[in-house]
Amino acid sequence: MAAKTVALAGANGFVGKAFAKEFLNQGIDLRILTRAESINSAPLQEFKSKGASLHAISYDDEASIVKALQGVDVLVSTVAGGALVSAQVPLISAAKTAGVKLFFPSEYGSTFDGPPNPSPVIQSKKKVIQAAKDAGLPFAALSNGGFPEYCFIPLNRPIGYNFAEKKVTIWGDGNAKNSWTTVHSVADWLANVLKSVPISQLENKHLLIQGTVATANEVIKLWEQKHGAKLEVDYHPTKELDDRVNASADDFLAILLQEWASGRGELGGKDNGLYPEWKPDTIESVL
Repeated sequence: MAAKTVALAGANGFVGKAFAKEFLNQGIDLRILTRAESINSAPLQEFKSKGASLHAISYDDEASIVKALQGVDVLVSTVAGGALVSAQVPLISAAKTAGVKLFFPSEYGSTFDGPPNPSPVIQSKKKVIQAAKDAGLPFAALSNGGFPEYCFIPLNRPIGYNFAEKKVTIWGDGNAKNSWTTVHSVADWLANVLKSVPISQLENKHLLIQGTVATANEVIKLWEQKHGAKLEVDYHPTKELDDRVNASADDFLAILLQEWASGRGELGGKDNGLYPEWKPDTIESVL
């Protein structure tokens, strides 16, 4: 059977806010797990006003998490940064104790299935998957490619796209294909899958979805067509990225740009069909 009650950890973040909003729009019985000091934040109080129940937990107190997860079918995590391991390992242990049927770790984005990578972020994600396996907790990892509204809208992120100043930096020749899915479209897909697909069909799988496939050169062309202006494009050799990664395994941005330049960022979208009526946003909608 499909999920009836869903718990969400990390609802204050970029991905978590979008998920909470869409889960509530889709009528999902939603529990939001949050640290006590965040329970009165404006976003969480708004979600509460729309039907979510808020549950104060401590990642150092497993009993508080177990209590919040009693009767939950699916636990979705969108925690980020240093909490990838420190929050998710306690969530896994508590979810197993509480009888949660399925756990979505904070995966999303790219798969990073290429050569072995020492990046702490990637290694943390692998540790979380292994922790779920060790605990015997069924999991479903979800990857969707890049979030275009995160990558293309300038928020001081040195990803290479500075449309405000009509300048773009590309590593490689710009012809590698990559998957792109807006966070709204990911949330829409996941909400509908949770409502309609039996949990047993999702267990212990890496789900791959994509809204659009486009190269960097195609993104540039789409922007120029939409805005009727030309962009100044600067192409850099991928060796620059290799050198950055060799110098520091913590340079996650360089690792991400390597994925995009190599073509490993195209996911294929094999699981789009789990929600047959899905109509993901276009890249143009956020350019």
